[in-house]
Amino acid sequence: MFGTTVSVLRKQADRSPDKEFIVGLETSISYLAFYRKVNQYANWLAAQGVRKGDNVGLLMYNCPELYICILAIHRLGAIANLWNFRLTPQDIARLAKHVDAKAVVINLEFVGHINTYAGVILCTAEHNVLPAGIHSVVEINSMPDIEPLMADPEESDLSSVIYTSGTTGNPKGVAYTHQKQLLSAIQYCLEMGLHRGKRGITAAPVIHGGAMNFFFAYLFIGGSFIDSGKYSAEHILQLVAEYHATELMAVPTQILDMLKVAEQKQLSRDQFATLEVIRTAGSPYPKSMVERVHSVFGCHLLNTFGMTENCSNVTSMHSGHDPENAWTTIGKPTYFWDARVVEVNHVAAKADHVVAAPGRGQLIIRGPQNAGQYYLSDKSPLYDDGWLFARDVVDINQSGYMQIIDRVDETILSGGENIYPQEVEMFLKKHPEIEDAAVIGIPDPTWGEMVVALIVRKHDDLREELVEKYCLESGELARYKRPRKVIFVDELPKNIFGKTERHQLMAKYSPRS
Repeated sequence: MFGTTVSVLRKQADRSPDKEFIVGLETSISYLAFYRKVNQYANWLAAQGVRKGDNVGLLMYNCPELYICILAIHRLGAIANLWNFRLTPQDIARLAKHVDAKAVVINLEFVGHINTYAGVILCTAEHNVLPAGIHSVVEINSMPDIEPLMADPEESDLSSVIYTSGTTGNPKGVAYTHQKQLLSAIQYCLEMGLHRGKRGITAAPVIHGGAMNFFFAYLFIGGSFIDSGKYSAEHILQLVAEYHATELMAVPTQILDMLKVAEQKQLSRDQFATLEVIRTAGSPYPKSMVERVHSVFGCHLLNTFGMTENCSNVTSMHSGHDPENAWTTIGKPTYFWDARVVEVNHVAAKADHVVAAPGRGQLIIRGPQNAGQYYLSDKSPLYDDGWLFARDVVDINQSGYMQIIDRVDETILSGGENIYPQEVEMFLKKHPEIEDAAVIGIPDPTWGEMVVALIVRKHDDLREELVEKYCLESGELARYKRPRKVIFVDELPKNIFGKTERHQLMAKYSPRS
């Protein structure tokens, strides 16, 4: 029905051979040149013994070689495993062993991360001094640029494995088929109104499922994709302006970084005149961020909610199409998806225990891209009657717009009341002297759990008693939800998707750890 990622690339190389596909500061690759380079990598990997169904690990920043390798692996009918480059060498060794990786492709920076891996290693750098046994990318140049002499993958074949963010434990792999990846790409095209003249850039890493879908959307539609390289806010803004990006994907933390840079440097919004929408997901944000996006960049915000477990986002909110009171929400179900809000039940969650709007409950979702099981694992996401439990608590208003409150698993039970950390964090971050905040619960003999706030302050004169006064006098936060203890910190641990790594905070500050 949809073909495969490989057949889509083949079609674009035939249809628009000379059109720029990958562009960047030191890069300009046409569709035909990209197709030929994919063939060279595929032939090299085949020569190393990679065959259909084999796993190939990718430990790479955003770079042209990453995009090429994904398609080269797909061409062989093999499975691209996209690994988080912030993982420790021990984590990478565990993943490589778990999937029995036939080969691993890395950037030069990660040579030290695979020193216990005994398989085929390809480094993308043209470097004269590499450890023994590591192949250099210069070997690729001598390979034929025609397709390997092996059968195409099928739509139903596995294509990629993306790993969950791991904010509450070890990351779990979720495998996608070619069909699911292309269906997600089509959904992204519809949501952003893409056509062949569009030029997208992602500040988020393509090892993340949402950013990978973003990349495939431009391949599917025949647009251009701007290579972002290593992330910095200033670098992304330069690329957006210089290469006339029409869409930008970034998590809220990155958007706030870019807004801060643009405001400090007093960059004119004329520099971003081509930018039409910033696509985001991953964490809650204040309404002021949307207003600043409108003012500073002159574009709209498209907020989405999705999970690694469903290869896509399942809801969306567009600040140009949805009402102002919905701007901080995750919106409503998007193309191909259904969503419900049901009672939060930690023991026996049921899909038919629907919460009437307005109300609060757990989000459940149903759609064609939901994954049934974690990759090479006996563990599965939680389902009931075909509905996947997202494990997120949301408020749903009378109009059906949903606001993320927090993860079910991170609820703090204090004095018999459920307290959701993200809800308290969003309130704290409204304070003009608070740069960032995280909330955890630690054991307490009186309350069961005590609410503790870890705060990054803008100035040293912010004291705990001033935070307490703000909580008590604002009228926005129920008294029982306020932090009973405040700890000032220099920074908070975040993963590559901008989410606070709460388990690290619990390990450091909770006496039960």
